[in-house]
Amino acid sequence: MSEAKEENRGVVIVSCDFEIRGKIPKEAFELFAAAQAQILGLRGYIVHVSENCFRGQLQGPQLVIETFKQVILSVAEYVAAVKEFVIKNLTAIQECSYKSFEVRTTCPGECQPPPSGPKPSTSS
Repeated sequence: MSEAKEENRGVVIVSCDFEIRGKIPKEAFELFAAAQAQILGLRGYIVHVSENCFRGQLQGPQLVIETFKQVILSVAEYVAAVKEFVIKNLTAIQECSYKSFEVRTTCPGECQPPPSGPKPSTSS
């Protein structure tokens, strides 16, 4: 068995979607989040979807993903910008499908912000 596989034995690799909400400076936060993910060895992406929302996907050991969340939330203590960090769709995976962590300008599927305009009426 290779050294890398021996080292990872017992470590659960997971994939998850995440959402970070708050009044956060776009460029500075994207660079900070990407740098932290790379330092921690996480893979995936982050994208700015609206004025107050970033979304993305993380892949890596579950404990490291939790560490990433704590690092992002610890910034909130100092800049009072991050209001919420939500992890969704946590799933065990065999191996990462991303090669690195990157800042994206667009993301697939439901990552787009909701349409603006009047909300549909619920009364009949």
